Amino acid sequence: MKFYSQLLSLSVFLLTAQYGYSQEEFEDLRNLLMDEKYEKVISKGENYVDNDKTKKDPTPYLYISKAYYEMSRNEKYFEDFPPEKSFSNAIKWAAKYRRKDPEGALFEENDLYFRELKESAIREAGGLMSDGKYSRAKRYYDGICDFDPTDPGAWLMLGYCQLQIRNVTEAKLNFKEGGKVMYTRDMSTLNSVERKLLRDGVLNYVEYLNTESMRDSARATLNLAQPVLDGDAEFDMVYKKSGK
Repeated sequence: MKFYSQLLSLSVFLLTAQYGYSQEEFEDLRNLLMDEKYEKVISKGENYVDNDKTKKDPTPYLYISKAYYEMSRNEKYFEDFPPEKSFSNAIKWAAKYRRKDPEGALFEENDLYFRELKESAIREAGGLMSDGKYSRAKRYYDGICDFDPTDPGAWLMLGYCQLQIRNVTEAKLNFKEGGKVMYTRDMSTLNSVERKLLRDGVLNYVEYLNTESMRDSARATLNLAQPVLDGDAEFDMVYKKSGK
């Protein structure tokens, strides 16, 4: 808890320094979040969002996202705030945060939160895909792409879901964006959650390319992912079969 408190303090300082507000500007949101008063975080955060003086600052959007996420995990809120709805709101507000902070000034400092949010979204999407509900599953990957457009696996999995619902045009656009991120991002910075998502995205994309007789593209994709996925048993098996 002490570490989380320190992380929140650093996050507020960095953002307020960038956008010119005093560090105390959003201290109330920080304290309310630490005190687990999530409904008040949302109410006060929305006041900041509606205020012309503070609506451009990403901080309240991020706090609202965190509040909804915590509510999605706490049974005391389930009756008035269904967990699925709260979780969807957490992703929605995370996306709003990123639109106010396109360079991700606060993203790394909140890595623990975004990693957990991403992992939960992947888990929800996986359950839906197991039930064949790809249209609903794609919303979670779409949400990840919104709050972290530098996640290559999320783009590839979004494309995969689009394929399953016969939206080939959108699928190709998402695959293209995933490939672009793979080329431009330092892949060594992927965390464990992102590596697993990349593995799933690459294997599904490669399967699609092979069915389309685009084997050169499939091998190129595998070669691009190999440095970061080397050692993953499932990936290595497909990589060896591809003939490199």
